[in-house]
Amino acid sequence: MGGAVVTFTASSGGGSVSGGTATTDGSGVATVGSWTLGSAAGENVLSANAGSLPAVVFTATSGAGAAASLARNAGDNQAAVSGSAVPIPPSVVVRDSNGNPKSGVAVIFAVATGGGSITGAASVSNASGIASVGSWTLGNSAGENTLSATVAGLPPVTFTAQAISNLCMASAAHTLGTSTNGTFSAGDCQLSDGSFVDFYTTSVPQAGAYFFRQTAAFDTYLLLAMPDGTTIGENDDENQAGTNSGIKAILPAGDYLLAPGTFDPGVTGNYTISSSVAPADVTGCELVFVVRNITTAQSLGSGDCNIANSGATPVYSDAYFIFLDAGTSVTINMASAALDSFLQLVRLDGTVLAENDNADATTKNSRITFTAPQANYYAIFTRAVPGSSVGGYSLTIQ
Repeated sequence: MGGAVVTFTASSGGGSVSGGTATTDGSGVATVGSWTLGSAAGENVLSANAGSLPAVVFTATSGAGAAASLARNAGDNQAAVSGSAVPIPPSVVVRDSNGNPKSGVAVIFAVATGGGSITGAASVSNASGIASVGSWTLGNSAGENTLSATVAGLPPVTFTAQAISNLCMASAAHTLGTSTNGTFSAGDCQLSDGSFVDFYTTSVPQAGAYFFRQTAAFDTYLLLAMPDGTTIGENDDENQAGTNSGIKAILPAGDYLLAPGTFDPGVTGNYTISSSVAPADVTGCELVFVVRNITTAQSLGSGDCNIANSGATPVYSDAYFIFLDAGTSVTINMASAALDSFLQLVRLDGTVLAENDNADATTKNSRITFTAPQANYYAIFTRAVPGSSVGGYSLTIQ
């Protein structure tokens, strides 16, 4: 049948068409001008509709293009005893110019500095675009080690790990809710800047907010980390009036590493570390560290941090700090039945990297998905629209 109007539509996959409206010829054939597939690899669907007739559906599957980027996936900024393997074999992710993971790409890993050795130097990216070295054993001397990963035609990426002496192995267990006494002496673990540090393992029995403190007659420095050494939070002075250290963190259940230390090099003496359950709600402008895989019930109120200029209408906000390795992705959700939620992700120099009011047109909840361009702390600010609104909300980080 000639003369029938047919409308072609890219119905899924995100692509586009040109000549989307065509008229059948004498043979009853109508042809779309062109169909460009979406940038995301996967199935695309093109629908053809003519009046009240059932639609005709065409499908096409697109794959990733040529390798265009190489980034760290996991295993950066680790620490291990000198002469031993790092806990997480470093891995990279290869993507095309549209961000699709690229499989089948040859990746070469090589020790760059620090000595040491690797297994599985030649790797190939899998369906998720990820390629991993078999293992990375650090050099026999304490200090920084680096590992490079290279793909032909792309800039290489570098992984860093600290080789530490046997004196820097976790020395004891600290039981949550108790106090533990320790002493720094000349023979203890000493970092490259001359400061001393001890390591304790501690276990969190259930998800929640916890507070860790180090007290001493000298200026202290406290670090909280994952068992593999990945940073969660650190603190020099708990408040401006003293030199003791304190860390509040919202954590999932699990094992953690607590590292009390000295702020200044060469300082020795006694110290005490302690831990306790902390109030879950973030109040005032307090510093709170978070990690992925948490959900916490919070509220915005007039006692929270007012980030508005002096004399302006108040803008109440809670702040959370998260450490992300380069290439690590995080999804942040803020949900509330009482508030029109608003999320911001901010670099520590104040640059807003991402923000969201409504995750979609059906909700006033907020969502940010972000991939860290470099290893660093990032600030998450939870607010409401308008900024003076108060009420409860939940924050989920995955």
